[in-house]
Amino acid sequence: NGIPVDYELFPGNQNDMTTMLPMMKKAGLRDSSNPDGERVVVVADKGLNTSDNIAACILDGNGFVLSQSVRRATKKLKDWVLDDAGYVESESGRFKVKSRISGKAVYVVNPEGKKERVMVPVKEVAFWSRDFYERARHERAKVIEKSRAAIERGDMSAAVARSSARYAKDVPVVKETGEKASHNWVLDEKRIAADAAMDGYYCIITSEQEWGEHEIIEAYRGLSRIEDSFRVLKSTMEARPVYVWTEPHIRAHFLVCYVALTIMRLMQADVERATGSRPSAQAVADALANMTGHRLDANVYHFDYRTDLTDALCDVVGIDLSREVMTKSQMSKVMSVVKKPRD
Repeated sequence: NGIPVDYELFPGNQNDMTTMLPMMKKAGLRDSSNPDGERVVVVADKGLNTSDNIAACILDGNGFVLSQSVRRATKKLKDWVLDDAGYVESESGRFKVKSRISGKAVYVVNPEGKKERVMVPVKEVAFWSRDFYERARHERAKVIEKSRAAIERGDMSAAVARSSARYAKDVPVVKETGEKASHNWVLDEKRIAADAAMDGYYCIITSEQEWGEHEIIEAYRGLSRIEDSFRVLKSTMEARPVYVWTEPHIRAHFLVCYVALTIMRLMQADVERATGSRPSAQAVADALANMTGHRLDANVYHFDYRTDLTDALCDVVGIDLSREVMTKSQMSKVMSVVKKPRD
């Protein structure tokens, strides 16, 4: 249900690749010092697809489902992903998938303290999605236009060239005249074509060789719920930017945000169970913020905001806020019900 079970804070300059193993150890999952711990299958994006992480999962008896970059893959893997042979297309024609058993090279430190290349058996799943394809084409068109505009302006600072103008290439010889030039920026058509050939293609590697192709893809897509939690933390919960600077205050700030996120997810899950529809975190936050009583006189308050969502939120906690006008004693009675423990 997207309800978080734990979190940890790491320094901003720490590489993400090194954060997975400490979290697994903190969670008390199975490892060499805890062989009876629960076996888990780690699902993560390509940022955590490293030799150390894969080797640790295998040696500890756990599993993994990891995204594999097609662009940075070996030539053998890239050729297989881009080869039409073996793909099974969906009836709609908007999706195709294939898989194979292969090996993933990882580098581990042997007893002599030297790095050793080891092949880990994995299942590779390649798929192509028209939705991903169209999105990639749309994003590339914007980058090409920015690259072309940067060339026309002559703005080729390092920051611009790395990001918005990455399809600009410096050719110091002018093709038409053969003359040398200090800079001759042109569109890198070869790179554009190479990137376009990979539009819509994705690859996943997993230790779970017995899993079906769609089961593996669905497991990986579950990451979207984690990404959504980060978005909610940053926006709705205002976790960032951080306006405190001592470590105790930073940890306290994120603890408050984490508790708020957990409560938010519990509310969303309750409403979904009751109504069959899951509201967004922002919708819940807006509904709660608008359920405000406006004072009419010394003892009477007017509640003029009521929607289907506010009714559902009240129903799941067993309170009645349908009355538009309430006295202080009536509000106290409602609050006394809220404070009672629920099963």
